[in-house]
Amino acid sequence: MSESSPSNTLEKRYLAGETRQEALERAKLLNKEGIGTILLPMLSDNGEADGELFLQEIKELSHQMGLTMIRGGISFSLSQSGYPSSGNHAMDHLRAAITAAEEYSIGCWIDMEEGPRVGETLDTFLELRKKFAHLSITLQARLDRTDKDLETILNKRARVRLVKGKFPVSTEPGTDDPAQIRRKYQSYMEWLFSEGAMFALATHDEEILQGASKLQNAHPRMMEFQMWLGRREEKIRSLLFEGGFPVTLVLPYGPGARKHLALIQELGEI
Repeated sequence: MSESSPSNTLEKRYLAGETRQEALERAKLLNKEGIGTILLPMLSDNGEADGELFLQEIKELSHQMGLTMIRGGISFSLSQSGYPSSGNHAMDHLRAAITAAEEYSIGCWIDMEEGPRVGETLDTFLELRKKFAHLSITLQARLDRTDKDLETILNKRARVRLVKGKFPVSTEPGTDDPAQIRRKYQSYMEWLFSEGAMFALATHDEEILQGASKLQNAHPRMMEFQMWLGRREEKIRSLLFEGGFPVTLVLPYGPGARKHLALIQELGEI
């Protein structure tokens, strides 16, 4: 495949690279522009992750980010870590990986997964947070249970990343209606500005971005915007340099990162 092929061009724009080193170099360049980074390791290209190997990657990544003074965090799901399928053994390795990140003041974000695993993910997060005060969780605006989950998170003064969510959760009409999901997102966002302490708004939706900018100007909070690498680059720099808002980009890397590219192509988002 030639260097100028469409596939290669898309990968260079939307993916941070095949290797950890490529992702770290991309993060350094973004940091120089004042843009924060969250590295997202995607090691498996066949959908089956080795949890122990993945958590070792988190440790090595944390070490390299610390040594090179990269400003950012690391994002992963519990299924990538092998928990809970591997039981207490996986939990021990998970704690060790988060400890390695926190030693370098690198924040870990736990991603949310499919509907049936939402409760399990939240419960595990709350248990881990007893030891790791800077651990953060992702909540999906589209889920009906998010009202209660967000209340729990706010009561714990934990940090949350709010996303729309990409998983169908019901066969009922309207559940995945974009306008309905946007309204729910806006409602939760207003709640965060009213009662939240630290949070992230992960979205590319212009209406939501404008609303959040107004809320932040009116009721300043310790918040940041998060977006995928390669998406809405002009808006990222507008928020950062004209609006003065903190912006962080999520950088997928590794052999499995092409699945991320395939997903956003499928959703028609590039």
